[in-house]
Amino acid sequence: MTNQREPDYDALADRLTGDSPLEAAAVQLGSDAAASGREFLLREYGGDAAIRRAIRRGRPRVGDSTPGESATVRGRIGDVEYRAFMELVTELGKPQSELVREAVHLLLEHHKKLAS
Repeated sequence: MTNQREPDYDALADRLTGDSPLEAAAVQLGSDAAASGREFLLREYGGDAAIRRAIRRGRPRVGDSTPGESATVRGRIGDVEYRAFMELVTELGKPQSELVREAVHLLLEHHKKLAS
């Protein structure tokens, strides 16, 4: 049993459909609206750089790479491995590229441990 109170749906329904007048929201236009929007973004994101990252068009960058195309690795795998890989894609619900990046990372970590 929880300590939460049941919402008062009757009071809510009365407030939304009753005779009490609704208060009009303040409407801002032009430069006032732009300034208000900017203040909101700065409060939410903390700074101009974070805002630019949040509204950047296109696919997200991989890691902390420089702007532009990220490096592409190509390779071929056998049918059995491909079917198993596609089953993993479906099972995990991750895109192929994310799994390939994870696999490369694990391979590099494995070889780093062998070298030390």
